[in-house]
Amino acid sequence: MRRRWGVRWTALGLAMVALAAAACGGGSKPATSSASSTASSAPAAARKGGTATFALQPGAAPNYIFPLTPLQYFTISNFDDFMYLMYRPLYWFGRGQEPVLNTQLSLAYPPQFTDGGRQVTIKLKSYRWSDGTPVTATDVAFWQNMVTAEKQNWAAYSPGNYPDNVVSFRVVNPKEIIFRLNRAYSSRWFTYNELSQITPLPPAWDKTSTGAKAGSGGCATDRAKCAAVYRFLSNQAKDLKAYATNPLWQVVDGPWHLTQFQTDGQSTFVPNPRYSGPVKPHLSRFELLPFTSQPAEYNVLRSGSTISVGYIPTADVPTKPAGLKPSQPGPNPVAANYVMAPWIGWTIEYFQYNYENASFGPVVHQLYFRQALQHLVDQPTMIRSSLKGYGYPTYGPVPTEPANPYVTPVERHNPYPYSIAAAKRLLQEHGWRVVPGGTDTCVRPGSGAHQCGAGIKAGAKLDFNLAYWSGIPWVQQGVEALKSAASEAGIVLNVTSGPAQAVFSREVRCKPTQADCSWQISEFNWLYAPDYYPTGGELWATGAGSNPGSYSDPRTDALIQRTHTDSSVSALKAYEDYLARDVPDLWWPNAVSQITEVAKNLHGVTPQNPLGALTPEAWYFSKS
Repeated sequence: MRRRWGVRWTALGLAMVALAAAACGGGSKPATSSASSTASSAPAAARKGGTATFALQPGAAPNYIFPLTPLQYFTISNFDDFMYLMYRPLYWFGRGQEPVLNTQLSLAYPPQFTDGGRQVTIKLKSYRWSDGTPVTATDVAFWQNMVTAEKQNWAAYSPGNYPDNVVSFRVVNPKEIIFRLNRAYSSRWFTYNELSQITPLPPAWDKTSTGAKAGSGGCATDRAKCAAVYRFLSNQAKDLKAYATNPLWQVVDGPWHLTQFQTDGQSTFVPNPRYSGPVKPHLSRFELLPFTSQPAEYNVLRSGSTISVGYIPTADVPTKPAGLKPSQPGPNPVAANYVMAPWIGWTIEYFQYNYENASFGPVVHQLYFRQALQHLVDQPTMIRSSLKGYGYPTYGPVPTEPANPYVTPVERHNPYPYSIAAAKRLLQEHGWRVVPGGTDTCVRPGSGAHQCGAGIKAGAKLDFNLAYWSGIPWVQQGVEALKSAASEAGIVLNVTSGPAQAVFSREVRCKPTQADCSWQISEFNWLYAPDYYPTGGELWATGAGSNPGSYSDPRTDALIQRTHTDSSVSALKAYEDYLARDVPDLWWPNAVSQITEVAKNLHGVTPQNPLGALTPEAWYFSKS
């Protein structure tokens, strides 16, 4: 769905990316909060006031404040740690640890679908902007006009999906807006993956200069006037030093507004007294703390005085006892001052294949080869050893954690368990002379049942390049184990590493004759947000924006399309099972997004929402 990556995830091997401006979906925390409070007041033992601090991962400083965000700013640190505190999306997702719609924290009531799924009626709750004006359907129209006019500047855009599939809309009254769609859609998919992308914009932003009156830009009612308004807002958003002083950004509908901001990420928020939501802040102040490295953060954490919510680097955490779930903590080296809470993300991890590479493409098009390579990934051992128990497997397109109603037995039990013997057998059965410790060669070319496959010439070798992100020890250890296992099956993997950004930049859709088509296997991670329903249309549909490897399969396309029009979970499960067996890419285990440490006198932080948004309004200090 788009490129969005935040170091909270990349520091543990969990970046989410899309290498072209794509659609919904796309790159860790609450529904009711990073915590899951559901009431407007904390327990009687709660202390009103106090300052809570949150440790940012290295390199995760927020650097953009306008919700209609271009690709280079589409990050977890900008949305989940920053903008969502001030500007609420129309629909909020995450309830406790479940990746589901949170009706309580949404700005609107659940959408109503009529005319067989071709019409959507949205009715807003009674929220207000901090300047006193109400949040209205016209503010939704402001977003809708802006995102339609400026979709090429919006990182989540994928042609044919939102906003293209909204052919018209009508503001019925201040609290109601109706969307007319270009076809009938699944109410589940359209709510979770399309309406999830809407953020109402305040009338105070509908202008083209700092001195102009609110609404004078005209974008809320006339799409033709949106270009000038967008230019003004995007230019204002590039002035980071003015984030805490520019009157534009002080008009919020979320529970917090910004009072101090530094370009290194140091940020201070205080409660918005006009916040209309059900969970109002108990803290008097909330701060984001930047760090230059994970060891630097851990040194401060161990002092037990400055950080309220921080994390332990995987290199410093003891191995978890066997038998514990991914969300359950193991031994805590800072237990004197903190409670450990592993943070599970709604993510999948995999290595992407380039189906268009001249030498690798013909081979990876063969299902037997993808099956063989998958048999060489020992996910349980990686989770147990390299991740010290703080991880969970990826066996298909739907995350196996957190607990959810979508994952099927096929994914739970791994269609291709670790087996070097099984990998060798598949290759031998399909025309390869297997040379353990050497390089396999094709000895039976052709497209028959027991031949190497179409486009693979006699003498072709299984010798390929694999790139992964540097600086993440568990990924490096896993790649080394894969390389060793592959060698035993006669597959040579030439591994290289580099910064995540550099690895991502090489993952481009290409044709075999192009110079930039040299990449073959490359690390990739995806957080399903704001495409919360894991249908995978932006990842594996033919031509999808986040499918730079050009995987294309008619059966997959048909199954994905069914998930967009059929609201039953059975449609998703049919797609899921097929893709788990078709192994379009190399499934890889997930690390928890971070091993969170929460100060013992701070409450409301857990359970942590798997979708990434911080909600410190639910946090509170105990009186004692």
